[in-house]
Amino acid sequence: MTINVYEENGKQVIAPEGKIDHVTVEAFETKITELCDANDTLILDMAGVEYVSSAALRAILNANDLLSDKDGLTIRNVNKKVMEILRITGFSNYLDIQ
Repeated sequence: MTINVYEENGKQVIAPEGKIDHVTVEAFETKITELCDANDTLILDMAGVEYVSSAALRAILNANDLLSDKDGLTIRNVNKKVMEILRITGFSNYLDIQ
């Protein structure tokens, strides 16, 4: 997994690529938490994410909670496989997915 971070229209974007699973989640969680601490809003671009594990879902939920008192976390470009995981777990009802 690689993690790309860039700015778009004044907002920080984190764009991981590959699988976010038990092997890679620590690096993902460290980076997304760091960005949440430094920003009021964050965009999680999932275009390059093939798979998310339960540990990845926990990291996303934690990031959402960190930004809940700020401008929030927006998730975009979720593929069908990952979206199905978000639906089954109920996360799609809780997260801002565009």
